[in-house]
Amino acid sequence: MKNKQRALKKVELSKEELLNKLEKQIINQIQLGWKSRLVKIGLEDTLLQIKKGKKGIVILANDFSYRSKRKLFNVFNDKYFYFLTKEKLGKILGKQEVGILFIPYNKFSLKLENLLNQYLTLKGGNNSCQN
Repeated sequence: MKNKQRALKKVELSKEELLNKLEKQIINQIQLGWKSRLVKIGLEDTLLQIKKGKKGIVILANDFSYRSKRKLFNVFNDKYFYFLTKEKLGKILGKQEVGILFIPYNKFSLKLENLLNQYLTLKGGNNSCQN
C-alpha cells in the first residue's frame, strides 16, 4: 500500500528546473525541425518564404538587430517570439550565429508555439508578440 502511495506522489519541480526542462524541449524541437528541413534560418530565407505567401511563426534572437527587425516587420505581421541569443541559436543548429528562424504553420509549428508560450509565461515575459 505504501509503495502505491509513493508512486502516486506528484513530483514537484522548482520554477528554474521547469524552465530548463521547457528550454531543452524547445531546443530539441528546433533541432528536429532543422534536420527535417521545416525550419528556415536567416533574414533572407524568412523574407523569401513570406513573399511566397507562406504563413508561420518567427523566432527572433534577443539580440537581433533593430534594422533587420524593421525589414522583417515591413512585410511580416504574424506571431513571433524572442528566444535565446544569436550565438545560442546558432550553436543549436551547428552554425556560428543565427538571428531568426521561420517555421511554416503545421503540426510541428503548433507544438513549438505551445512550448514557447509555456516557457515565456513561466519566465514572466510576453507570451507571444504580434505586430
